[in-house]
Amino acid sequence: MSVSTSFGQAQLAGVIAEYVKRYPLVTVDLQMLDRTVNLVDERIDLAIRTSNDLDPNLIARRLTVCRSVVCASPGYLLEHPAPQKVEDLAAHNCLTHSYFGKSLWHFEERGEHVSVPISGNITSNEASTLLRVTLAGAGVSMLPSYQVGDCIRRGELVRLLPQAEPRQMNIYAVYASRKHMPSALRSLLDFLVLKFPEEPAWDVGL
Repeated sequence: MSVSTSFGQAQLAGVIAEYVKRYPLVTVDLQMLDRTVNLVDERIDLAIRTSNDLDPNLIARRLTVCRSVVCASPGYLLEHPAPQKVEDLAAHNCLTHSYFGKSLWHFEERGEHVSVPISGNITSNEASTLLRVTLAGAGVSMLPSYQVGDCIRRGELVRLLPQAEPRQMNIYAVYASRKHMPSALRSLLDFLVLKFPEEPAWDVGL
């Protein structure tokens, strides 16, 4: 099973632990990979992907929505005025993902699509690293709510620009074929659908 490092660590690991407790005869090889894998070539039965543009040759089962939030640490905001509108982000040190939104962040605001050019001095290919440097006060980040929700609720991070909704994506379980699907894989898919509802628990209170 393949999954991004940030989602795997923040949400999936606990779900897989619960699954194997319920089905102790099932073995799960959980690979955390921040790249798109070829399921057939790499012999992977199931991958969790966050996307709005899936490979049409794959079979996808939608699990839930992936929302993002713009946030910064209280320490950073003591030294830099909080942005009041999305255009203010141009004046901030924005910490970015190497492959997503490296120079442009997209929002929905009052029903309209808004794109804002951003820049900063830290880029990483892994969202968990961006979370750590954001907590350390290095700048402003746009991170998945599944990853930062607890930090915001504890006051370790402050949500910024709540009136502007970053572009949403979907979280899918994807696999190569329905033919000869092992019963364990089918049961895992059903388990994931139950554990990741349309309104996920990690968004509560944000």
